[in-house]
Amino acid sequence: MRTLCTIIVLGLMLAVYEVLLSVNFWLAIAVLAVLVIAFISNAIKTVPATPPHEALLTIFGRRLKVVLKEGWNFLPLYPLIFSFILIKVGKVNTEFPPQQVRTPDRAVISVSASVTWVPGIKGEDGVKTDPDSYIAYLNSGGRIGVTDILEDTAEDRIKTWAMSNQEGPATWMEAQAMKDDVHVVLAKSLLGDALATVPLRFQDVPTSTWMRFLNEPKSKPSAYDAILRNGWAHVSPTDPNDWNWDGLQRKFDAYSPEEQEELRAAVNARREDIKAIREGRGRFGDRSLGITILRFSVNEVKVEGEVAKAAELEEKERRERDADTMEIDNISDRAKKLKADHPDLTSEQVFRLIQVERGKATRTTIDVSGAKTDAGSDLLGLAGIAKEIVKELIGDRNQGGGQGNYEKGSGSGGKGLPKRERGDYTTKDMEGLVDDLGKGK
Repeated sequence: MRTLCTIIVLGLMLAVYEVLLSVNFWLAIAVLAVLVIAFISNAIKTVPATPPHEALLTIFGRRLKVVLKEGWNFLPLYPLIFSFILIKVGKVNTEFPPQQVRTPDRAVISVSASVTWVPGIKGEDGVKTDPDSYIAYLNSGGRIGVTDILEDTAEDRIKTWAMSNQEGPATWMEAQAMKDDVHVVLAKSLLGDALATVPLRFQDVPTSTWMRFLNEPKSKPSAYDAILRNGWAHVSPTDPNDWNWDGLQRKFDAYSPEEQEELRAAVNARREDIKAIREGRGRFGDRSLGITILRFSVNEVKVEGEVAKAAELEEKERRERDADTMEIDNISDRAKKLKADHPDLTSEQVFRLIQVERGKATRTTIDVSGAKTDAGSDLLGLAGIAKEIVKELIGDRNQGGGQGNYEKGSGSGGKGLPKRERGDYTTKDMEGLVDDLGKGK
């Protein structure tokens, strides 16, 4: 088309030249040169390369299925006949704002995700861009329109997933553990048939369930997988580590070896597609939008509101309980060692020594090699201080030095240390613990 237009214009120029030639030769030459230079300079148009662009050719304002590459392009009689629409073809990273939804247990969770895409879809040769994809891209509103459509699609699909009693979570805790599942579901909604699909005869079981079952090692079943009417899996309501896939295993075993292999291959292909798009190695075309999706990732599944505060408090209490348990274990080990090394020590003396070591007792001054040294200081280190304190305590007791003035307790009765605020164990607590250790309890 552009070639034909150029030939027609040049023919008209020659006709003008012939007319002027009959009047004056030099006038004809000058006019022809001016016309040719003006025609060529007006027809050469540049598609920018920085940032990268391509363009869609138009004639009389109508889009043609012709893609102009970056650099110089020849457009005769621009813009009266030929023109072009610039399309920025660099990567676009779209961050979806956190979408708040409710799980079936009415807890509020937020799901945030991001997608990287480029306008256009490569043709069968993998090099040239299919012009139909650029037309679809422009029809979708260009960069702003496509971004809005992607956000709306993700928002709707997240809501459907969160409240679904099939593919979605049963509780907010399961939602946090199902980040991979929501990634699969959203990727499917964005990519459609571009993802590898499981054959229709296997689709009476959701693909996400097959992926958990055929994973190596097998993933834990979801609440939906373990529903009695499905009979695919079992999860103990009291022991989260007690689960199996016995029901689905029987269904899988009923397939022929060829069918099993076909199912494994389809699930593995889907898993590889999901992995590729998560890592940014994907090239999945969406022809309805005219774009190629390179990467998609679910960034976070986060619990919100009062449930989040309660979960944070529960986690804090769990860490404190773990710390208390570790501290009690350390005290128990220390008391047991002191009792073994110095069997003549009473429970209250062991308690006093440990509290001094831990900085929980009043500072006590004792005589070490003829010098006065604080038992709570780090001059000799804990081991040296402990040794000298033991000597002092034993010496005072043998000389009737009055080291038994602490209140005697009844002990813990073989039940170990009671729960206290960290570090605030009483003499009675420690006496009972040490007595238990001495009796081998």
